[in-house]
Amino acid sequence: MAFIGNLTAVSSPLHLIPYPKQCEPANGELYFGATPPWIQTPSDDPAVRDALAEVVALITTGPLFIPAEQPTTIPIIQLALNPAIAHPQGYELHITRKGAIVNAKTSVGLFYGLQTLIQIARHYGRAWPCLHITDAPDYDRRGFYHDVSRGKVPTRHTLLWLVKQLSALKINEFQLYIENVFEFSGHTDMYASTTPLTADDIQAVDALCRRYHIDFVPSLTSLGHFDKILRLPRYRHLAEIEPADLQRRGIKTWSDAPWTLCVTDPEAKALLTQMYADFLPHFSSPNFNICCDESWDLGLGRSAAAAKTMGIGGLYVQWVKFCCDLAARHGKRVQLWGDIILNHPELIHELPENATLLEWGYAGDHPFDEHGKLFAESGRAFYVCPGTSTWQSLGGRWDNATANLRNAAHCGLKYGASGFLNTDWGDYGHQQTLAVSLLPMAYGAAVAWNAQQDSADKHAVAAGLHLLGDREGTIAMAIETMGNVYQRIAKEPLPNASLDFKLMREPWHDKEFLNLTKTESLEQEYEHLTAICSCFEFPADALNPEQALALQELAITRDQILYTLSRTIARLDFVANGKTNRTTSDQQIQLLEAIKDRYGNLWLQRNKQSRLEDILAIFDQRLREHRENSAVAKS
Repeated sequence: MAFIGNLTAVSSPLHLIPYPKQCEPANGELYFGATPPWIQTPSDDPAVRDALAEVVALITTGPLFIPAEQPTTIPIIQLALNPAIAHPQGYELHITRKGAIVNAKTSVGLFYGLQTLIQIARHYGRAWPCLHITDAPDYDRRGFYHDVSRGKVPTRHTLLWLVKQLSALKINEFQLYIENVFEFSGHTDMYASTTPLTADDIQAVDALCRRYHIDFVPSLTSLGHFDKILRLPRYRHLAEIEPADLQRRGIKTWSDAPWTLCVTDPEAKALLTQMYADFLPHFSSPNFNICCDESWDLGLGRSAAAAKTMGIGGLYVQWVKFCCDLAARHGKRVQLWGDIILNHPELIHELPENATLLEWGYAGDHPFDEHGKLFAESGRAFYVCPGTSTWQSLGGRWDNATANLRNAAHCGLKYGASGFLNTDWGDYGHQQTLAVSLLPMAYGAAVAWNAQQDSADKHAVAAGLHLLGDREGTIAMAIETMGNVYQRIAKEPLPNASLDFKLMREPWHDKEFLNLTKTESLEQEYEHLTAICSCFEFPADALNPEQALALQELAITRDQILYTLSRTIARLDFVANGKTNRTTSDQQIQLLEAIKDRYGNLWLQRNKQSRLEDILAIFDQRLREHRENSAVAKS
């Protein structure tokens, strides 16, 4: 066989994500010539039509393979609905020398089969290996949860792009974490500090999710995590307790603003009633995540008398029931985070029967097994909810993410979890770029579909190919390198954060995180990251615009880590010698000024203006320090 152009050989390994349950190779190859294939489909499902169009586009462009024996017929791509296939999301895929056949019970199964075919076409071009695939998901509900309230509010374009990537990974549930970043009617002050999502934004995302068989589930803070609203004068009186009152009692607070709604205040109930009425009608989903997590100060202030009568657990259950009743008025059944009820397991049976509990935890060894068993024994539906481990980091925490996601997938299956929800948070301003989340997002999709195929390296390479256009695996390797800096420079791991992130933000003269640093590792890590500089430089015509943007995000991530390592080395030298090097300070000023300019530009390519100034202010703090150091060194 001869070919024109540089295409991956047919004999190369399949890079599929999620990887199918059964994949058996067969003899021979299927070749596509200049003539488009015959298409046969019984489905008028728009998602199926879109996927078919993408397959055809991939095999009718690019270099032509010229097999030794020319095919005598035009290949066919045939779709068929087959009631004998057991799972409604399952499919069978047969590739022979004559064509490709996708059989499924439903149009959803056909759509997922075509996603696998798209990945084969993307990998192999016009020459496909013959094979037989039988596939179906482990979890019927496979979700991705994206924080849009801690800093970044994505543009509509970004959200729609993300929905398409999720559908390609066979994700079928999507949630956005909302605190104050929606245009609530009559409450302009509530979202004045950000650039909120509009009703039109939500409806556009909802429509595309419906098209691609994704349940776009509304998610709204309803108890704790209310600080962005309660800090405002108009709403402050609705809080459970002021931080200063807690501090006077020797209780550590989480925020400089009140944290939790007062559940005994009729005005608090009225506010939430109005917020639900404004928010929920824009979602077609029958589900609603009321959150209600981390309400750590519940019962410590204005509701203390009620808590004394019924207990904090009873007070919490009563509020959840109130939220459930509100949701029911809008035709929604609820999900809620499971952390608070775990403190009162004897009350699980008092929660509404149709409520789904969301068991979250983000450490690699989080006790999903223990908590899953408890929820299973209660008879309540529950999800396992691990995370991407990218928040409070610069380049992520790759090994922790994959361990956490893998652990959740296995334990959830063991105890009959009804769903898997991969969370992606944005604590402390959401400094990490979206590109840093793409590989752990994809790995979560992979283990939620097929938990037995849990190789992190294998899935990283496949995700790099299909999300970032990386045919060589070098980008995936570079992302793993950046994503494991956190453990190579730290004397001991930090909970739910990476040391490089903390070091980047720590003032020059502070030593809390500086003292946790393995000083002997800093130079080596700097060399490792310098060596991967070329990994994010691809010819512009080799990538689509979104892939090119992702590589720019990864490059600035690398540069932020390099800057942090360099600054940390300089800080350690200052501690040892009592003076700073002017040349080093000037170099760091130059590097950070360039990072700041690029970072702001990249933020606005993905997101609304929102709270960009918060991150730029961190850069400005570091720049002021370097200029002061340079001035001192000069004098």
